[in-house]
Amino acid sequence: MHGSGVNSSPELSRHLQAGVANVALFTEILATVTMPIIVLMALGSFIRRKLDLNVRTLSRLLVNVLLPCALFHFLTSAELPLGEVWTTVWFTVLQFLVLVLIGWGAAALLRVQDELRPIVGLAAAFANSGNFGLPVAQLAFPPDYLLHQTLIVSLHSILIIPYGVLLLSRERGSVLQSARTLILSPMMLAVFAGLVVKALDVDLPAIVARPVELIAQAYISIALFTLGAQLSDSRLSLPGLPVWLAVGLRMLVAPALTWGVLLVIGVEPQLLDLLVVAAAAPVGLLLAIFCTEYQRAPDTAGAMVLVSTILSPVIVSAWIWLMRVT
Repeated sequence: MHGSGVNSSPELSRHLQAGVANVALFTEILATVTMPIIVLMALGSFIRRKLDLNVRTLSRLLVNVLLPCALFHFLTSAELPLGEVWTTVWFTVLQFLVLVLIGWGAAALLRVQDELRPIVGLAAAFANSGNFGLPVAQLAFPPDYLLHQTLIVSLHSILIIPYGVLLLSRERGSVLQSARTLILSPMMLAVFAGLVVKALDVDLPAIVARPVELIAQAYISIALFTLGAQLSDSRLSLPGLPVWLAVGLRMLVAPALTWGVLLVIGVEPQLLDLLVVAAAAPVGLLLAIFCTEYQRAPDTAGAMVLVSTILSPVIVSAWIWLMRVT
């Protein structure tokens, strides 16, 4: 018995050290990732009430100026060797499409009202892979894996545009009108221009590249500020079924499904861990911005972003811990 206790002491010490490390990681995610997001949202809500800001104008500025500049800047400045990240590319695209269908189907099965079904579908698929996912990847994974997370951010930003425009603006006209809106939207034009510039390896003059970069750098902070301003007009109430359904699909079902599929496919363990943790990120705030732009239940979409962001320190930390102990 005495010998058994001695032999178990190093193991107990390792478990205690792992526990301390997990608590430290949780605290760091909370302090450096989630709380700054909530602070900016709270600031937006406060100033919206004090200055009577026009939320509609802020959202139009984001969708038509800041986001296009951010997409163009990323595509023209990033160096992503496609051969090294091909698994991340095809899996992220497939994952997005499947989760949209799962979210929409689950909403229909639970008889969520028709207007909210595409929003639930997009919330299930569209993660906050940028201003939440990137810092988490930097904290929890080796530096080389940041390349994969950066690519996920780019793909999500591109995928949300056609789905956001086609699904959320559908009620404003026919499919042909929605397709025309998509093709001529500043976001898609920015993506097309960025791909052309990158393919031709054009060096942009500083008088073009620098202003675009400065505008792109303002995107995340202004987007969070706008979301807070939007939520300031929301009535305080307990989240309903659509919100909890979207949050559950986004932060529990998506990572669990990702884990199962990648185990079957057979992916390098560290990449598997990264993709699972990335799939657990909260709902992307651009969904709320799109819903405000197209007047499709912006309060519900904002609540999906807010609730998932508040829960993210606990849930994402739990997934990181689970990946490390399995």
